Amino acid sequence: MDVTDIIKKEVYNTQVLILAGGKGKRMGLSDIPKPLIKVAGETLLERCIKFHKLNGFHKFLLLVGHKHEMIQECLGDGSRLDVEVDYSIDPQNVGKVGKGKAIKHALLQGKIDRKKRVLISYPDDIFLDPTLPTKLLLHHVQAVEDKGIKATVVFTTAVEYPYGVGEVDENGLVRKFEEKPVIRFLTSCGMYMLEPDVFDLIEERVDMETEEAIEFESIILPELASRKQLYAFTIPKGVWIPVNTQKEWELAERLLSKKKLPY
Repeated sequence: MDVTDIIKKEVYNTQVLILAGGKGKRMGLSDIPKPLIKVAGETLLERCIKFHKLNGFHKFLLLVGHKHEMIQECLGDGSRLDVEVDYSIDPQNVGKVGKGKAIKHALLQGKIDRKKRVLISYPDDIFLDPTLPTKLLLHHVQAVEDKGIKATVVFTTAVEYPYGVGEVDENGLVRKFEEKPVIRFLTSCGMYMLEPDVFDLIEERVDMETEEAIEFESIILPELASRKQLYAFTIPKGVWIPVNTQKEWELAERLLSKKKLPY
């Protein structure tokens, strides 16, 4: 079996889960759901799907909530983009939802194939490396075999902190000031790969009865890290463009208007 066949096999055994329930509060949105924001003429959601399709993925499950009818009307069954799209609509009467409850609800509804791993992505995270999903998949599969891990997180090596920072001495005098420094902490980019074993942990740890929102990253990933079952895949600074604020949208608009990506 050559490399191409290996990739096709692992892609087949992987389902793409897109968390598309964002409201876009920090961007002042009220009339459309965040995934339908356009950047350089293309919605975030369509860019996300085309990005993964370029890497061989054709089946997508969208976890939707806020104004989900608009998303379903926009994408339908995915045939317009030559892919297959299904939906899991956030549960009702469970208090605030959060990504943890949304994923567990999709599991309980049978929307997620429990025999396949999942690649989790967010439409508001744009990546400038067109081959990133394939690289992540191969990196993850090798780590599962060699290290027995259950999940992989994509990190960037550094990010620009959006504020000025300073050092102040005991007299209140500023000894150092730096505007928007580069912070060299590994920072999660919102892309994850999970083995099917993690589904049991999600069902066990996510309480659908609580009124509070439960975030997948706050409950499941720390638990996997404590078990030494969480692996890292790092990408260089500048490959990841988050779109969570008006300023980030403006940056993405400038970059993607100049850089013609195949998605």
